[in-house]
Amino acid sequence: MNLISAIDKFSAYLINEKNYSRHTLLNYIRDLNDLYKFIAKNLEEKRAKIELKYIDENTLKEFIASFVLNSDIKYSKKTISRKISTIKSFYKFLNRKKLYLENPSRNLIFPKLPKNLPTVIDETSLTSLLNSKTFGNDVWGLRDKAIIELFYSSGIRLSELINLTIDKVDFDNCTIKVIGKGRKERIIPVGVIAIGAVSEYLEKRDKYFAERGVEYDEGVIFNAKNGKRLYPALLNRITKEYISQISELKKKSPHVLRHSFATHLLNHGADIRAVKDLLGHSSLSTTQIYTHVSVDRLKEVYRKSHPKG
Repeated sequence: MNLISAIDKFSAYLINEKNYSRHTLLNYIRDLNDLYKFIAKNLEEKRAKIELKYIDENTLKEFIASFVLNSDIKYSKKTISRKISTIKSFYKFLNRKKLYLENPSRNLIFPKLPKNLPTVIDETSLTSLLNSKTFGNDVWGLRDKAIIELFYSSGIRLSELINLTIDKVDFDNCTIKVIGKGRKERIIPVGVIAIGAVSEYLEKRDKYFAERGVEYDEGVIFNAKNGKRLYPALLNRITKEYISQISELKKKSPHVLRHSFATHLLNHGADIRAVKDLLGHSSLSTTQIYTHVSVDRLKEVYRKSHPKG
């Protein structure tokens, strides 16, 4: 089998069976296309002639080394690690489907990644923001408050909030249904205050657009001023604006509110497996990074409180 044909089959598998997001899918395909270009640049043959049997372990190691040694672009260890993961997944797919029996990626070693602890806003600051009069009483102020409340109350991702529709919100039982990574659906409990903020905003939103005779996307929860659903850049600006009022953290993205949600739950004794399910993590190891934040907090409390700390 040739490389292009194998990549096409792998792409179809990711789309039809794995249901990966467009962003994840593009990363996989980009990594494999980089592999093709690396091999093809030294060949005079047509691309259909690049057979899998000619790609050995040394070829793959040279491919990965080309990113490590690149003097024009400094690739992060995380990016290099992702490319290795893509290649390993590619060959595992070929093996599992019996399309190709060899696996030259077996001995590829992942670079050791630094453990970056998540950025978290302290509880007092977030509570003071949500209890303040910072948010206006017009439709957009109510919208912004509902966004911050929902992020902090549920820990959902940016994409999950943008795509949240009214039919996925159970206002009576205070739950929302979201589509996460890998198109996996999960139901998340949400606080009464957050649900109330969303409800108040929606009532004002419908009246706002009706009075102006402006068509808008009625299905989604959150709209931009033109009536269309929110887009990532706008949502990032909104969260940055409000977080800037209570914190000097460099990172002020929606993900900081997600990190804060998880960390505060653990600080108050939540079971880590429950937090894993709430966040939609596929692996417990992903969630465990938040335990480090909690341990650091305990150490700080100990240092400040113990006479010999």
